[in-house]
Amino acid sequence: MTAHFHSTINANAPVVALHSSASTGQQWNSLADQLAGRFDVSAPNLPGYGGAARLSCASSFGVAAVAEPIIDHIAGFGRAVHLVGHSHGAGVALKIAMMRPELVKSLTVYEPATFHFLKEGDSEDRARYREIATVRAAVATGVAQDAPDGGMRSFIDFWNGAGSFDRFGENTRQKFAATAPVILSDFAHGLAERWTLQDLERIACPMLVLMGMDSPAVAQHVALRIAESVDHARLAMLPGLGHMAPVFEPEWVNPRIFEHVAGVERPVANCYWPQRSAA
Repeated sequence: MTAHFHSTINANAPVVALHSSASTGQQWNSLADQLAGRFDVSAPNLPGYGGAARLSCASSFGVAAVAEPIIDHIAGFGRAVHLVGHSHGAGVALKIAMMRPELVKSLTVYEPATFHFLKEGDSEDRARYREIATVRAAVATGVAQDAPDGGMRSFIDFWNGAGSFDRFGENTRQKFAATAPVILSDFAHGLAERWTLQDLERIACPMLVLMGMDSPAVAQHVALRIAESVDHARLAMLPGLGHMAPVFEPEWVNPRIFEHVAGVERPVANCYWPQRSAA
């Protein structure tokens, strides 16, 4: 595994941040800069990205197969961490919090790409599932026809708005196209999951769910469903931000992450408030 680690050598629990599909741990560089001097930040590359080996196991193992190398990475710290995830990385973070709750001191997720439970849900759940299934089918068709740029155009435009893929330079478009098989694997592992919304009750640590108010409906729907399924979870709805805000507008997202992890690390009850005497 390759990881981007930013050490500040302090007593606070470290932050481990997991990136979205079609990205790498470098997407969290600005978070590391903003937390410097307060929290150590480690941003491992998920399987298939940034030089990390692709998974050889079948997707029937679900996200657990993706989570295992990250769990090993977290265990190396010797203490629980503040776990942060975006999209695909947020789905992995949720899985880790359920598999190994003793390793997670707090959890922050931005629009988890956890769509499997929508298949068996109500009519709105199933309608949202069809939206994401169409995106996955476009990526699969592009890979099957050896024309991944077409599939990635659908993928990028879905999450960023129509025309987004074509506004990137040629080199960037080629890099996105090269990740199409890995993204298809991300979909396969995610959709093979079996946990239910009721299973999220196993997450006992403080939890923050972030959602962009300009994100696709399916991303908002999943975030809301997850937040309402964990009694102690906080939901933050961020105006003017979309699904890729942690990458393109981190200056609005990172402060919310810091607020959450700092609040867990130094609860208000432990703060000193000077007594005021009456005039």
